[in-house]
Amino acid sequence: MKSGLRREMLRKRGMLAEPEWIEKSRAIQRRLMDSGFYRDASAILFYCHFDREVRTDMLIRDALDRGKTVCVPFNDWARETLIPSRIYSEKDMDGSKKIPQPFMLKEFPIEKIEIAVIPGVVLDVHGNRIGMGRGFFDRFLEKCGNRVLKVSIAFDFQVIGEELPVDAWDRKVDVILTEKREIVIPR
Repeated sequence: MKSGLRREMLRKRGMLAEPEWIEKSRAIQRRLMDSGFYRDASAILFYCHFDREVRTDMLIRDALDRGKTVCVPFNDWARETLIPSRIYSEKDMDGSKKIPQPFMLKEFPIEKIEIAVIPGVVLDVHGNRIGMGRGFFDRFLEKCGNRVLKVSIAFDFQVIGEELPVDAWDRKVDVILTEKREIVIPR
């Protein structure tokens, strides 16, 4: 069931025309930048978008400009996990790979991250998410516990009303932001 939902949503997301993808991504990023929790945070982990995920380029640039500590995932493919890596400039990023990541790992302590902005392929209004299926973010979120605010940004059509099927290792998010709404899940 999860793989079917994932496949269908990836197909829908992939059909977004570039102008619509850019416009909706900007609206979602602005919604996050306007939030109090974003303004108040000093250390944030952002995913690096690829394909037709909600873009994160404005967020990363804005957070760097505001002097926030910015981390992005450094993917350890062998262990199927991600390591928060601090960047100081967009020039620290290697965009030549399918999933952009830092040229060099500059590990940042998970316990100092205040917000984790994470992707989701399908989400529900209860905070459940289906990702790409490898569990990178679920393993990372497990290490974060409840001290990190988990924010997922997605296009509104990616958020469904019915509860998603979940496995024991799946981790919920605390907030979902779309171009149309903000959903806060009680902790």
